[in-house]
Amino acid sequence: MTIHTMEKIWRYINEILMQFRSCFSREASFAWFLVAIVGIMTRSDHLGVTSIIRELMLDPNQYNNLINFFRSEAWTLDAIRLKWIEIVKGSGCICRVDGKPVLIGDGVKEPKEAYRMPGVKKHRQESGNSSKSEFIRGLLFGCIGILIGGPAKMFCLPISMTIHDGNESILEWKNSKYKDDSHVTRLVREGCEAAMAFGEECWLLMDAYFLTGPALKALTEEFTKAGKQLVVLITRAKSNYTAWWNKNDSVNKSFQIMDLFHTKADCFQEATLMIYGELRKVRYLCVNLFWNRELRQSIRFVLVYLDGSKTILACTSLDLDPCKIIELYCFRFKIETLFRAFKQVFAGFSCHFWTRRMPNFRPFAKAEAMAAIVADVTADIAKESITKTYDAIEGFVMFACITMGLIQLTAFVFSKDINNNERHWRRTYSSSIPSESTTALNLKYALPLLFDKCSDLPLVRAILKRQPDSGCRSDGQYNVSKSA
Repeated sequence: MTIHTMEKIWRYINEILMQFRSCFSREASFAWFLVAIVGIMTRSDHLGVTSIIRELMLDPNQYNNLINFFRSEAWTLDAIRLKWIEIVKGSGCICRVDGKPVLIGDGVKEPKEAYRMPGVKKHRQESGNSSKSEFIRGLLFGCIGILIGGPAKMFCLPISMTIHDGNESILEWKNSKYKDDSHVTRLVREGCEAAMAFGEECWLLMDAYFLTGPALKALTEEFTKAGKQLVVLITRAKSNYTAWWNKNDSVNKSFQIMDLFHTKADCFQEATLMIYGELRKVRYLCVNLFWNRELRQSIRFVLVYLDGSKTILACTSLDLDPCKIIELYCFRFKIETLFRAFKQVFAGFSCHFWTRRMPNFRPFAKAEAMAAIVADVTADIAKESITKTYDAIEGFVMFACITMGLIQLTAFVFSKDINNNERHWRRTYSSSIPSESTTALNLKYALPLLFDKCSDLPLVRAILKRQPDSGCRSDGQYNVSKSA
């Protein structure tokens, strides 16, 4: 990769970041935002804010200023999230299926041993992975991503990631519109709000955990509020779900949907569909049933038989082609690859914000007891400190989402240049589009070039201004005059 090419990449990143200027009321806060993004993008270790100071060789005396930036009132998470959606919408990389963007939503739990970190509570893990313990102490985040890319490769780009549990009292203090929502209903609402921000109807893919009565009720409320349908929800259904053929049927006439694999075996159709990137033959049955004892809402269920396994998919659109439902749901796994890269490549959860005004908990305290202790906090100064720390955690994670999205967009725009980089050898090339890991490594290798050839960029000036007077690393790598 030529020096000129890497210079173009850094200027492309700078051009995107400059669009966030309107989200900050002070120039200094925006400068710290630039520093944080570049630091998360290029850091060698994953030890929170400290790693940003180390990687960019900032003055150690600036550590407290960086901490204070995350707690600053000069920016709001909602404004940054909306601007990020606007940038993604204008990137030209959004993948559309039948003309609609594909949103993907799911929750992710991150272990945290912290005892004075807001939002931390005891969680049960439903994962089938035997290497994971049944219970953890940590944070539950809800993520909404959007599918970008094309036939060569697709990424799930994160557009929002917020804490969804263990924060009931904090949301009450903030008078948040989500204070009465559960994890399920809040993520559905955030998916609808993302569709509203994109300004068009979207597909919303979720797993079986999100097919509930409260989720469908929240979906209806959001449609009513917007005056139009915002998303078409496609999920997997649990095997023990029951339904009715007619809305007015009694409870005694309900039946298990899974039984249709036997009672309607002769009605299944066969088709060759694109399943997880491969053409596979599947047998399916499509039926519209009334589901949920309270709502009795009509749902389209698609029973799928593939290689001996049985799966039930559900869709809120009653006229959508069942083959399209099956192919669309196969994109849901993209959010799992998002979580893997977010944790392993970018360490997006590696922040350690805490406050001594947060009540301490016993190591194995139950979630209810932890929530009750936080609810007992009455002092305004304590509430303010806990709330700012909570906002700092969500802000750090949101900045990591933006960083990951920038890397993904860079991978598409400069794919050939990154793949031809001689400094980063790869044994095999799995795709013409480089991965997030490969792209991030290339940018890390090009960090000295950023200071040498791009000293006119605002993001470079923001970093140099916060370095020691020498403006260089101990190995002399960043020896650039601050007057640049």
